[in-house]
Amino acid sequence: MSELINCPSCNNKILSRMGTICPNCSYTVGYFNGEKRRKGYGRLFALTIFSPFFSFFTLVFAQINFYSFILAILLAIFLAIKSCPINFKNVFATNFERLFFWNIWIFSNIFLSVIIFNIVSKSI
Repeated sequence: MSELINCPSCNNKILSRMGTICPNCSYTVGYFNGEKRRKGYGRLFALTIFSPFFSFFTLVFAQINFYSFILAILLAIFLAIKSCPINFKNVFATNFERLFFWNIWIFSNIFLSVIIFNIVSKSI
């Protein structure tokens, strides 16, 4: 069973389950309310999914100019550091989640490294 939390609007006791509606003020418990790990988990998921795609498209479109390509590489390194699962070690509940996110992070960064190497070797 879910634990009880105070409603932020009227301080009535409601369940911490997502979708619970307060009978007094009609406040609805959202995804980021309740458990404290949800916000970190959502951030990790978003960074793990969107940062490799953003880095890939930035690298592909920035290869035209040498200086923009260097900036794209620096941006890809920055996003790789920010999306590293070691920054979110308090979020994981099971070893499967930890292994899953580490594998996604490793494979996406290997893919980006290979793309950078290929672009640099073709331009020389």
